[in-house]
Amino acid sequence: MRYLITILLTISVLLADTKHLITPDGTTVIIDRDEYGVPHIKADNEAAMFFGQGFAEANDRLYQIDLNRRAATGRLSEWYGAYGLDFDKEIRKNGYTKAELNTMLNNCSQELQTAVQAYVDGVNAYVDTMNQSPDIYKPIQYNNMDFDIYTATDLAAFGVYMLWDFGKFGGDELSRLVELQNNGWTWFNENRPINDPTCSTTIPDSGQATGQAWHYSGMTIPEEAALEYEATQEFMEQFKKDHGLIYKFGSFATLVSAGFSTSGNTMLLGCPQMGAPQYDNPTVTMEVELECPTVHVGGMSIPGFPFVVLGHNVNVGWTWTSGVSDNVDTYIDSMQSTSYSDGYWHNGEWLDFEVLVDTIYTINSYEIYTHWRTIHGPVVGAYTPLKQAYSHKMTFWLDELLMAEYLYQVNKATDIYEYESALSTAPMSFNCFVIDQDQNIGFWHSGRFQDRTDGVHPYLPHKGDGSEEWGGFIAFEDLPQTLNPDWGYFTNWNNKPAPWWNNGDIGPWFSGAGICNGVDYITNFVTSFSSMTLEDVKSVPNNINSHGTYQGAYELTGTEIIDYNINPPGQSDLIHIDGTPSSHKNDQWALHEAYDFKDMIFGEEIAGTGSEILPNEFKLYVPYPNPFNPVTTIRFSVGLQHPTSLRIYDLNGRLVETLANKKLNAGEYEIVWNADGMASGMYIVKLVSGEQRQIQKLILLK
Repeated sequence: MRYLITILLTISVLLADTKHLITPDGTTVIIDRDEYGVPHIKADNEAAMFFGQGFAEANDRLYQIDLNRRAATGRLSEWYGAYGLDFDKEIRKNGYTKAELNTMLNNCSQELQTAVQAYVDGVNAYVDTMNQSPDIYKPIQYNNMDFDIYTATDLAAFGVYMLWDFGKFGGDELSRLVELQNNGWTWFNENRPINDPTCSTTIPDSGQATGQAWHYSGMTIPEEAALEYEATQEFMEQFKKDHGLIYKFGSFATLVSAGFSTSGNTMLLGCPQMGAPQYDNPTVTMEVELECPTVHVGGMSIPGFPFVVLGHNVNVGWTWTSGVSDNVDTYIDSMQSTSYSDGYWHNGEWLDFEVLVDTIYTINSYEIYTHWRTIHGPVVGAYTPLKQAYSHKMTFWLDELLMAEYLYQVNKATDIYEYESALSTAPMSFNCFVIDQDQNIGFWHSGRFQDRTDGVHPYLPHKGDGSEEWGGFIAFEDLPQTLNPDWGYFTNWNNKPAPWWNNGDIGPWFSGAGICNGVDYITNFVTSFSSMTLEDVKSVPNNINSHGTYQGAYELTGTEIIDYNINPPGQSDLIHIDGTPSSHKNDQWALHEAYDFKDMIFGEEIAGTGSEILPNEFKLYVPYPNPFNPVTTIRFSVGLQHPTSLRIYDLNGRLVETLANKKLNAGEYEIVWNADGMASGMYIVKLVSGEQRQIQKLILLK
């Protein structure tokens, strides 16, 4: 009973759609839910607020949180058996050890560590409550299994996994090299241009790319090495789609300046695409509002991770799309023999491979899995007959949680310049868009990218012997970015940020392939207006015939916020153990199909939690568990406002404890009784409200 004792969730009260929690520091958290089930969380401090976010998101998406953390930590085989082994191996081969994740967490600011731990505690508090009252809180997926404690290490692993999905690009140099080997340089230069000036850009007319002489070492690989790597990537992507995991799909955005706005106010549309919404599957996103004295923010969250990922606070609104710029390079490392045990050649000496050994558990067994790293990074493949190992070097290695620091600061940003400051150290590849109450709009193509002073052709592998090591990274201020453009808008659909910005080795921005000109659909619609209203901005998805997984549309007036959003198919994935789904499982689907939005409730009292949904009966439910040791949950409802008492008696009629004794409004309540220190035996719980009274028997077994 980790949290029901130490967190005093005994004060947890259900009053219609309002929940009151007591956090570890004794602070009360209020979770109000609106007519779509969206949690609006208010607390006296940040830790309590994030505790409430963890509790509320576990309430709606516990199974999804569990699924995502198992995917992120390579533990799906515990559910899927041998079928999940290849997925788990690939995750562990490329990812971090627990020790590395913990080091990354320890290097975070104290504020971020506090937020992470509070969120984790909130998730686990919900699990304890679920175990005490399964008929109310337990999802059907856990009818025959338990939920392992959620840890800060799990959360960090999930954060890395998610960021790799949407902010990591490149690593396809083996495939490009095979194309070169099969077709020659003339074909390669024509069909795999490093910069294609015909592709549409978010920042137009900002100059062309500077010419540079590129070279390649001349190393060759067998075609089967590239095919094996490609097959692995295809398997991983398909596995994610087949099992409800987050996967890369695309994203689009539109920003309108005050000068191009009919109202004279800045506007933003954010539509992340993180898998196509489906009626029968929960979306991978949620909506939440968070409020305490230092934070007030609302919008899209991702269950299992704190903060609002995209949305708005009282000062700024923001969204982002995947940047698709190259931040991963492949190195060909020469092995001394066909065995990993004999090392690889680097800077004139044979170095030992770093050997990592994992135990991967399946349903009824386990497997020992060995994988390797070089000085460049994880070994992602090998062709031992030629004594070649292929490793990935990443610009962001061990620094992914800087993105969490960025998110934490953005949730609190007071203007576009504070947003920019927070973004300046974010290492992953994203297109970032912001509006603020001072009527600024901004775009940054952000991330950490090597400056290519090594001269190696960006589409082709590096030689791993030390002769082709990276130079430095491009400075943040030298990345594509602009504020308040003269043309009055920004449009983006993962397209090229600026004409002078080069492709990566995946070649996304060249004519006739990839995502070169998809943004034209958005731009053509936007430029058909002489000025735009928020309703015009909201109609972008319908006019390009594409949805976001989540959609938010905001207008900042200078003092107020006009906001709409949608999170289909619904807010909650909770299906109770009796098979009854949450009323908020699919209640936004009709809006989704109609390309419609709902009003985004922000900074308002929650309507729709009134008497029409309050219980109209007096009832004392059977406590659960019963028998119990030493904690049980007592649930009851009262239909009228009366002085109400809930008391515990022993079999001799002696009063043991008074759990409640005051006038209560009509509603449903639950109180957790901790009988630690009491003797084993039978007890009587008695509920009295006005002239009505009921009793239930309790059996304490120690």
